[in-house]
Amino acid sequence: MSINEWWRDLPEERYWMIAPSKGIVGEALSAPKTADDRRFEWSHELVGYTEPGDTIFVWDRTLPTPGIGAWGRVLGPLGEEQRVRNGSSLPHWRMPVSDTLRLATPITITALRRIGSDIVSVRDDVESLTDGPVYFPFIGSPDTLVPAPGYLTKIPRDLVALLSSRFGFEFAL
Repeated sequence: MSINEWWRDLPEERYWMIAPSKGIVGEALSAPKTADDRRFEWSHELVGYTEPGDTIFVWDRTLPTPGIGAWGRVLGPLGEEQRVRNGSSLPHWRMPVSDTLRLATPITITALRRIGSDIVSVRDDVESLTDGPVYFPFIGSPDTLVPAPGYLTKIPRDLVALLSSRFGFEFAL
């Protein structure tokens, strides 16, 4: 298995969403590396495709209403580390990141569903231009949007622009 790098030749596509289990990113993105095709996990493998300067948004399920609660930058360089789990040493991707900054007002799942049709339109547009998976951060219909089940997902630039215009934060696009 391999990752569909639909963004590779599009330098403006430098956005990601991480969904850490406790809402905290820490000092690095870290995920197990694939040892073989039987253990391929695309949301872990995406860590190896992040680059210094990329923006990461943090999905925080610890908020009173879960949502995008913070953002940070990928610092790099990409490396590997060994982690021991259940007595076995496993290779992990390790990509250093900046401290995350809290959004003044988190973008809750309720707020995202209010613009769900626009979010789904962005997803549909990206999928129509891409052969293979796009690793979009949300699944479902406009009214049932939820974060994709994964550690790291790819946010298209057009989704960042939509969120920026609707929720009042600015990023250099």
